[in-house]
Amino acid sequence: MSQNLSSRRFPLSFRSQGISKCIKGVLLFAIAIAAKSEALADVIELRDGGVLVGKVLNPTGGQTVQIETDDGSVIEVDRKMARIRISMDREREYIDRVKPRGDSLEDHRAVVEECMKDGLQTLANAHRERIVELDPSDRQSWAQLKYYKEEASGKWMRNEVVMYRRGKIQGEKGKWYTWQEKALMDLDQRYTELRVAAEKELQVRLRGLDGNPKQQSEAQAYFQNLNDPLVINKLLKLFREDRSKDRAFYMKLLQQMPPQSVAPAMISIAMEEQDMTFVSEAMNSLESSDDVVREMALAAFEKNLKSNKTRDRAAYCMSFIADERFISMLIGSLLSSDVIVPSGPALNAGTGRDGGVGFNAGGQKPQRRINQHKQVLSTLSQLTGQNFGFDVQAWQYWFAKTYAIENLDLRRDEY
Repeated sequence: MSQNLSSRRFPLSFRSQGISKCIKGVLLFAIAIAAKSEALADVIELRDGGVLVGKVLNPTGGQTVQIETDDGSVIEVDRKMARIRISMDREREYIDRVKPRGDSLEDHRAVVEECMKDGLQTLANAHRERIVELDPSDRQSWAQLKYYKEEASGKWMRNEVVMYRRGKIQGEKGKWYTWQEKALMDLDQRYTELRVAAEKELQVRLRGLDGNPKQQSEAQAYFQNLNDPLVINKLLKLFREDRSKDRAFYMKLLQQMPPQSVAPAMISIAMEEQDMTFVSEAMNSLESSDDVVREMALAAFEKNLKSNKTRDRAAYCMSFIADERFISMLIGSLLSSDVIVPSGPALNAGTGRDGGVGFNAGGQKPQRRINQHKQVLSTLSQLTGQNFGFDVQAWQYWFAKTYAIENLDLRRDEY
């Protein structure tokens, strides 16, 4: 529908009845079908192939469709699983309802409300088109027809046109995205499909290890050459959930993966695994990798060093990587503090006005506790060859003296 709706005119015979050309076409079609139709009940087609016949009580709203059958009972069906075909008797009622009406705004708005009650969305929109012809400033009708006003020109345009001018395209469920967003979504969807397929093949090959000789041979060849990053998350999940001897097998498969792709998984194992043998294997894989992987590990351990709960484990992992940048981080992490709130009420003694001694219940004051992190000290001593205990100032003095910049000339240039 174009902006110049007001230039369109209906034939006089239909204008007097308040029916536009598009409504006339719908009515002629409806009357022709109704003349041949014997059943005047609503038909609900289900996705599983079933069919329900009755009167739809809520054709447009609600998560379920309510159908009243001939015996008066009401059946509810998930709206997503049903396709509604409104019976012709409602369109006949519409014809009888619209004939005596005029072509005023009030008449068309009344018909719109009645059509919406009966679930006749198409006919309601046809009357809305006539409403905006008579009153182009009716914003509500424009919005219900899914038109939007362009502020620059003042014209009402279809949502598709507005979004296209904004550089957007329509995706699933009617949502609009930029071309870049849609491309990334398609890429993510493709990645998900490939990952699911790779994980399914992995499961098949795992079952093949216990199958017949042919399946075992194929599975062994598959695992011997496995280096697909798409199965890393699945292997990590199996490694964590499986407590049998297969854990070593899953670790071996993870070690076959590209180092940069498997680095997050190895860092996760190093920080969370309880079996220190696997922690050592994960750290050896990280330490023997390239500089990119080492930097990823450095950033991860630095982050975990800031938390009291993961500080000692992060320090232990740092002991596998001899990097001088760890030294200042470890010095600042030797000590930590937390607040201890004593449990239970305390009794406070006091003297009353009469000279007697009384006891009042009161909460104990929170106390600050200093924690010494032994693993941090162990790693720090291993990296530096020094041991100043938990004397942070001594460590800082040694670090400043050892790593000070010599012959630093702070004079300005003469030029």
